[in-house]
Amino acid sequence: MPDLAGNPPIKPVSLLAKRWLMCAALVFGIYNPSGRSYYHWVRSDDGSLPLKVMISIFLFAATAAVVRMAFASMGYRGVVAILSLIFGSILFRVGLGWFEFEQVDITTYTILLWISTILGVGISWSFFQRRLSGEKYVLKTPP
Repeated sequence: MPDLAGNPPIKPVSLLAKRWLMCAALVFGIYNPSGRSYYHWVRSDDGSLPLKVMISIFLFAATAAVVRMAFASMGYRGVVAILSLIFGSILFRVGLGWFEFEQVDITTYTILLWISTILGVGISWSFFQRRLSGEKYVLKTPP
C-alpha cells in the first residue's frame, strides 16, 4: 500500500498555472509575431553584442532544462500522447472552420501556446503522478 502521507498535498491548479506561465514566458519571450521578442531584438542593431550573447546562453540553458524536465517526466509515450491530442484538436478545429492556416499570426500564436502547454504539463506531470500513485520517485531514466 502506498504511503500517501509521505507526499505532501499539491494544489494542481496553482502548480500547473505557475509552471505553464513560466513556460509561456520562455516560449513567447524567445519568439512571437508581435515584433517584441528575443528573436527580433537580436536581429536589430539595438543593444551590445556581449549582452546579446549572455542572454542567448541563458535562454538556451533555460530552454534545454525545461525541455529535458518535461521529457524526463512524460517519456516517449507521454510526448506522443500529448502531441496526438494536440494534432487531433487542431484537425477538429480546422474541420469545424474555427481555425484557418491562412491567418499566419493566429496560427503562430496557437502553435506557441500549444508548445508552452506541452512544456507546462510536462514539467508538472511528475508531481501529479507521484501524488496519484504514492511512489516516492516517478521520473524515468532518459535515453
